[in-house]
Amino acid sequence: MTMRRMPAMILKVAALLAATAAARQTNTSGFATQDFVQKVNHTAAAGSGPGLATFRQRYQLSTQHFRVGGPILFVQAAEAGMTPLNASVFADYAPGLGAAVAVLEHRFFGDVGGGSYPPSYYPLNASGAILAASLTLDNVLCDAVNFVTWIKRTVPGAADSRVIYGGSSYGGFLAVSARMQYHETFYGAIASSPALNSFGPLDTNRYRFDATRWAGDVYDSISADATSKIKSAMLQFKKCIQSRTEAPTAITKHVTGTLITRGGVDNNCDQALPDLNVCKNSTGLGYHRLYNAAANTYLAVAKFNYPWVDKYPTTYPLNNLINQTLAARTASQVLRVPLLAASWAANASACIDGLNPNISRASRNRVESAQPAWAFLNCGLYAVNDVSVGDANKLLPEAQTRGAADLCAEAGWRAADYGRANEYFLQKYALTSDLLDATDRLLVVQGGYDRTAAVGSPVLSVTPMLNHSRVILVDGAAHAEDAVSEAVEPRGQKPQLDQIRDIKLEHIREWLGYGNQTDSVAANVVPLRHMACSLLFTLLILT
Repeated sequence: MTMRRMPAMILKVAALLAATAAARQTNTSGFATQDFVQKVNHTAAAGSGPGLATFRQRYQLSTQHFRVGGPILFVQAAEAGMTPLNASVFADYAPGLGAAVAVLEHRFFGDVGGGSYPPSYYPLNASGAILAASLTLDNVLCDAVNFVTWIKRTVPGAADSRVIYGGSSYGGFLAVSARMQYHETFYGAIASSPALNSFGPLDTNRYRFDATRWAGDVYDSISADATSKIKSAMLQFKKCIQSRTEAPTAITKHVTGTLITRGGVDNNCDQALPDLNVCKNSTGLGYHRLYNAAANTYLAVAKFNYPWVDKYPTTYPLNNLINQTLAARTASQVLRVPLLAASWAANASACIDGLNPNISRASRNRVESAQPAWAFLNCGLYAVNDVSVGDANKLLPEAQTRGAADLCAEAGWRAADYGRANEYFLQKYALTSDLLDATDRLLVVQGGYDRTAAVGSPVLSVTPMLNHSRVILVDGAAHAEDAVSEAVEPRGQKPQLDQIRDIKLEHIREWLGYGNQTDSVAANVVPLRHMACSLLFTLLILT
C-alpha cells in the first residue's frame, strides 16, 4: 500500500496531538479521567482546515489486569456524561479475562466537572448548527475506532488485542452499529437495552404502539387493580382538559397526545380533580403540562425500576408507585403519585408545582437525559417512537395514533430525513432482522420491566451457538440493569441478574476462543459499508 507523503506542518501537528494524548495517560492502572484529542469531523479531508479541528474527549482506561494479547473491553458512554469505569460490568470481567477496560465519553456530553465538547459548543446555550455539523453516527463511531486503535498502539502487548464493544440504551444502539459497520475493529458487541426497530414519527410504523403496550402489560402483571385505577384517572384527567369552559384557540401535539393547550380555562379540572392540589403559582401553566408529566412518568417508572435511587427518589419506584396507587381513594390521589415522584417532593402532602424543573423535564419526556445533545439525537439519529399509545392500551388513554408522533422537542433541530418511514431507518442503520441474523458475535440483552424490549428485540434464528447473534430477555430487570457492575448492584440481590452477568461473560469467553464451542461462524460478517475513519495519530506513525 502506497502512502502519500504528508506536509511537514501536518506531521508536526499530528505529532503534538499524539504526544498530548500519550502524556495525559499517566495513570492507566487507576480510573482517573483523562483527555484524548479527537477530530471534530472524521470525514473531513485530512489536509483541509476543518479537517484539522479537534476537541478533547474524556475517557478512563485501566490496564491493571491486562495480560499481553488480552482483550480490550470498550464501553461507549451515552445519554449522560462520563460513566465511571468501575460502574460497568466489564470491570468485573477484566481480572478473569486479562483485559484492559476503557470508557469513552460521548461527544457533546458532559457533567458538572466538564465535558467532551467540540469548539464553540456551550451546553447551556446549545447551538443546533454546531450539533448538526458533527454530531453524526459516522463521527460517533469513528471516535470509538480512533480511540481503541490508539489504545492498541500505545499499550504494550495490546497490538493484537480483540475489542469487545459494550453500550447501554442509545449506547447499545451504537454497539450494534459498530459491530455491523466496523466489524474489523470491534470483534464482538454486547448491547444492553437498545431500541432497534421503531424509528421516526410516521403513523405507518407498525411497531409504534408496541413499547407502550409492553409498559401496560408490565403494570397489569403486577397489579390489574392498580393499572385499572391509573387508566381511569388518566381518562378523567384527559377529559377535563379537553372540555374547557371556553372555546380553544389552538390545539398542539404533545409527547403523550393531542391536548388543548391554549385558550379556554382549566376550571373543569379544578372541579373534576379538586384534591389534586396544584400550587397556585403554577396553575397558569395549564393542566396539560401535568397530564404529560404524569403519562411520561408512568412509562418511565417501569423502565427505570432500579433497586437503587436513580431517576426517582425511591428504590424500586414502580413497586412503590403501584402500592401508593392501590392505597389512593380518589382519581386525584392516584394522579398525585406519579407527579410527586417526578418532582422529587419530600413532602407527600405538598402541592404539585408545575414550575418544578423535574416536572418540566417529565412533561417534555426528558427523563432519560436533560442534556441538549440528547434532545438533538431524538430529532434525527435516535428518533425512537416508544410513546404512541393505542386505543387498547391497559395503562394510558389513546395518544398519537394518527399523524406524526412528536418525538423532537426542537422543530428546528430535525434532521433532513426525520420524517422518513421506519423501514428507511432500518435499512439506513442496517438493523433489519435478516442482516442482524447474519451477524456473529453480537448479543442484545433486554430487561423485562423496560418497554424498550418491545422495540429492541429483533427476530433471530434460535441456536445454541454463542457466536451467533442472539437476544436475551431478563425477567424482572430494568433498563440496561444488566450492564452495571457488582459495585453498583452486588451479587445476590437478583438471581436473574447474576445469571445474565455470567451468561454475558460466557459469550465473551466463547468469542475469544476460551469456551467449549467451535467457532463455526467466525468471520461471516460482510460489511454493508466500511468508511475509513481518519485517525490523527496515524500521521505520526507514517513518519
